Amino acid sequence: MLHTIETKPLTVCATLPAYTVGKALGVEEGMVELNRQLQNPDAASLPGIRTIHRLRTLADLHVRVDTGGTQLCQVRSRHAHDAWECGADVWFSVDDDNEATKPTLANMLEAVKGDAPRIVMAPYVIRGAPTQGGRLITASVELPSIITSERRLANGARLRPCKRGGFGLIAINRPALAAIREACKHLAYLDHDDVERLALFHAEIRDRVWLSDDFAFFSRVPPEVSIEALLTGLTVHDGATLNLAEVGS
Repeated sequence: MLHTIETKPLTVCATLPAYTVGKALGVEEGMVELNRQLQNPDAASLPGIRTIHRLRTLADLHVRVDTGGTQLCQVRSRHAHDAWECGADVWFSVDDDNEATKPTLANMLEAVKGDAPRIVMAPYVIRGAPTQGGRLITASVELPSIITSERRLANGARLRPCKRGGFGLIAINRPALAAIREACKHLAYLDHDDVERLALFHAEIRDRVWLSDDFAFFSRVPPEVSIEALLTGLTVHDGATLNLAEVGS
């Protein structure tokens, strides 16, 4: 007799900070507009909204958008709290001006499945930052001359170890979030709504270097958590397209 093995669908908490929309339309009207876009995304919708729409086809999705937060470190900390509290398998953070193709998103989700604590980010071009040697990207991947390991998914998609990067397109699985929360219990604070949260993105000065929200977060990730950059797919940030195969080559 054949037995069918039922697999639980992946649950994802997708968060999107959209302060610019709230500033332009007001907090309440901004939420109305974003909810309209979430229900009926089109070419005029925010890139982040289109990305969330693609995620809906890949997993069971819980969505939180924020139009009123003026402190990004606090907004991202609240989003991390929501991702934990809703019990999702994966926290996926996307900024309003970031976009990725469906295959890229599928690879990110596939890469963080399982019990091993993992963070996977999709690099993208930094806005308005051309350099003589090429475009600046948001992930500090290991260079070909010093690669310690490179992981491949079953479909051949490549991942390379990474120290840190931007939070515009990033997937963090629940075991990783659990380990980070445990390491950051000392950062508990009482928020404006009287809910205790962890200030995972609180900026700090370390060794005379100013660590902003994203880099401060990565400085707190414990060593047992794997941090990787996806090197297969396409991302778009503020209209600039990046073929991930070009990263670290």
